[in-house]
Amino acid sequence: MLSKADKKILQAVLVGAAVIIIGLVYYTMAFVNAEITGKDADIKANDALLKKHQDELTELKAWAGRSNEINAIINELLQKVQRLPRSVEASDFFRILRDCVHRTNLSEIKVAKLKSINMGAYEEIPYMITCRARYHDLGQFLTLVEQNAQQIMRVKTLDLFSDLKRPSRHRVSLQVATFVFTEPLPKPRGREAATP
Repeated sequence: MLSKADKKILQAVLVGAAVIIIGLVYYTMAFVNAEITGKDADIKANDALLKKHQDELTELKAWAGRSNEINAIINELLQKVQRLPRSVEASDFFRILRDCVHRTNLSEIKVAKLKSINMGAYEEIPYMITCRARYHDLGQFLTLVEQNAQQIMRVKTLDLFSDLKRPSRHRVSLQVATFVFTEPLPKPRGREAATP
């Protein structure tokens, strides 16, 4: 049997052990669980970041696999850029226009330059052209303008008026725009780069 002193010592040891256990439980609940929760949140954030980077890497690998296709598109664009004149001088436009007129049967031609429009990397220079033409001559002229291999041009407006005095030759008013490249030319990329 235990003496009173031993019982008190045992009681003190049990109370001390209970206090220590309660303290450990409290420490675990308060500090360790908070740290675990924070670490779990960090792990989830890192997992999400890793997945995002893996998706980006997959996308970059897909683009790298299409490098020949991308270079072909770049070279095609560079060839189109070569068709943009580098100055607002109209001599090339008038030479091309004269060639288009000679290849068709337009008459009474008048050309007026309109106000240029700044488009950022390039400038649009519109011209108002009035003339007389038969339908098939006008169609041929429009095709020669829009599909010109030397310079990019497009028809912006087209008005056709019939004339009872000359029913086969219609009055035509059209606006043709050409473009001037105002930025430095981009450099070709890769071995497949086109030579100008």
